[in-house]
Amino acid sequence: MKYKLVAFDMDGTLITWNSCWGEIHRYFGVEAMAARNFEAYRRMEIDYAEFMRRDIGLWKPRPHISLIDKILSNFELAHNVQEVVGEIRRRGYFTSIITAGIDLLAQRVGKKLGIDIVVANGLAVDEKGYLTGEGILRVDPSLKHEILEKIAKELNLTLAECVAVGDSRYDVNFIRSAGLGVAVGGDEELAKAADVVIQDFKNFPQLLLYL
Repeated sequence: MKYKLVAFDMDGTLITWNSCWGEIHRYFGVEAMAARNFEAYRRMEIDYAEFMRRDIGLWKPRPHISLIDKILSNFELAHNVQEVVGEIRRRGYFTSIITAGIDLLAQRVGKKLGIDIVVANGLAVDEKGYLTGEGILRVDPSLKHEILEKIAKELNLTLAECVAVGDSRYDVNFIRSAGLGVAVGGDEELAKAADVVIQDFKNFPQLLLYL
């Protein structure tokens, strides 16, 4: 078996939402302000920790973590994902989610799909469960390859034995670092970096021929 680990991005890859952060912004009606935060991050005026801090600060009144969990409970898996991941697991591969999304959702998606390892960002809360305004940075979206390398080492694997699956320009380093890089959807920048490009997971079973 050439590959032994298949690592997935989450937002826009395993689930239909392009951004779980965006779903929370939509609930609080702060999409426009959040877009300005994203532009500041994209222009590298702020780092991702500050980006999370600014985004979380938009959610007012300061919410309880249970409300965030409820908002994120309405996710939908991307078409055919459950079947595809199930087949990958039946074939004996390790599986992982590496996402800059929120761990409340990532853990739920991981449990539903039977994913082995989930790494995602968190939301700090006080002793009563209310958000403090701080994020817990575990995954910078542009540095997912560093998390993949760490997971591979923990499993005594090389990056050449890993498959990385993502959907956006922020997954370029992620899929380039793996032995097989898979781009899902129509992001042209990501497609240029990928070994394989598919439009959605209806086409993913053919990739099992590569595994």
